[in-house]
Amino acid sequence: MSKQEFVDRLRVSLSGKISPASVEDNARYYEDYINTHIRLGEPEEDVLEGLGDPRLIARSIVAAESVKTGDGDQVYGGREEETGRGERFRQVFRISSLPSWALPVLAGGILLAVLVLLGLVFRLVLHMLAWLWPVIAIAMILLFFIKLFGDWLH
Repeated sequence: MSKQEFVDRLRVSLSGKISPASVEDNARYYEDYINTHIRLGEPEEDVLEGLGDPRLIARSIVAAESVKTGDGDQVYGGREEETGRGERFRQVFRISSLPSWALPVLAGGILLAVLVLLGLVFRLVLHMLAWLWPVIAIAMILLFFIKLFGDWLH
């Protein structure tokens, strides 16, 4: 495969899946990458072999574009690794393909559940205080009289 065939396959694989401007940016990037390595004295065949299949590269680009544009996929995490050919790639894990409205709804549901739980705890504390209030009042009255008569006796 030649450099032009590689770039053409990449363009065809990307067409219709990402914006035309991104298709051209990526095609230009890989064309520049290949030209740079050829100028450095690497044979064209070795550079293209090192890059691998342009369709696989296109799949990675489309996946990265979908994460960037946020078309429903929520990023959970990822890791970056060095390949054996001196290149880096990023593996992205996704929670799921949720519609864009789902995450705020889920967050609102969790917030509502926390508020309900706090309300129940507050009600329980007030209920316990209402039950203990007569005991506390009697204890305070007894302590007042003990202090009063204690000072009076001395």
